[in-house]
Amino acid sequence: MQDFLVFDLETQRSAMEVGGWENIEEMKMSVGVLWDAKEGRFSVYYESQVQELIDHLKQGSPVIGYNHLGFDYRVLAGYFPPEQREQILTEFKAFNNLDLLLMIRSVLGKKVKLEDVARPTLKVGKSADGLQALDWYKEYLAGNTDKLKQIADYCKQDVAVTRDLYLHGLEQGEIWYQDKELGIKKILVQWENKEPKPDPFADQEQLSLF
Repeated sequence: MQDFLVFDLETQRSAMEVGGWENIEEMKMSVGVLWDAKEGRFSVYYESQVQELIDHLKQGSPVIGYNHLGFDYRVLAGYFPPEQREQILTEFKAFNNLDLLLMIRSVLGKKVKLEDVARPTLKVGKSADGLQALDWYKEYLAGNTDKLKQIADYCKQDVAVTRDLYLHGLEQGEIWYQDKELGIKKILVQWENKEPKPDPFADQEQLSLF
């Protein structure tokens, strides 16, 4: 199997706290996690290690994520001066990326939460949610240093779920999702075709993904 990275991060602030989803770059990272298939292990990065995380992403392996093109990369771009951010985002998006959310949206014509594909496909899902991770970060700032590790463990779980969803689709050519009206439905996927059909993120209603 080829080398690949699976990427996710958690933020310090919510969209409401930074004035809306148009200001994702101001949310800042609390924890970032990569699964490196070549090394067979997770790498955890904290805010002081943002550049190390970016250097890891730049290594050339395919970067797998769930909304990392529309969200996580924008958070990382926030660590650069405003006049550089557009160019930085262009560089990030030029990596060998595979955004599973975009691939699924290109088939269904709508966004689907990670939880709503993970549980029907893998029988396992997220261990918490992004809003809870924000509360944990506030507790960390208040002096409970154990909460940062709790965020890292939660982020690892999201990365593991994304990794296993990717591998399932790669091996089986299909995944399953929970439709609110129709129940559990099958989606045929071709992850090796990394270009989704047109219609990536016409809107910015990101919160429903977490």
